Amino acid sequence: MRLDQVIENALANAVGEDVFIYRLEGVKLDVEIGIHDYERGRRQRVLVDVVTMVSSSWSGQDDIEAVVDYDYLLHGIEALSARQFDLQETLCGAILDVALSPGAVIAAQVTTRKVEAYDKADAVGLTRFRRKM
Repeated sequence: MRLDQVIENALANAVGEDVFIYRLEGVKLDVEIGIHDYERGRRQRVLVDVVTMVSSSWSGQDDIEAVVDYDYLLHGIEALSARQFDLQETLCGAILDVALSPGAVIAAQVTTRKVEAYDKADAVGLTRFRRKM
């Protein structure tokens, strides 16, 4: 199931609730990632985009405590720079774990793009999606 399908389902079933789609785009993560010898022991720039979905009643208060704050996501992604990853699939999974950690978040999509992988391409990337059961 794609994120747009999950959003459509959430909207159809959100009686008395709001559906919030949060986006954090273009996070610059310098991380050791790759399976090739020339990638080992050096950091590469990875761009990260995250979309999270929250379906909940909202009080309408203009207060950060009433919503999901982006800080947990940005800081969680930044903390992953200390790890080494062989695959973007694994990195995306770790970011999904962070994205889905608040109880209010019901689904998330993560896209990573290695921008230094090929001279003749802007980036190589992966998008991974997960929803809570």
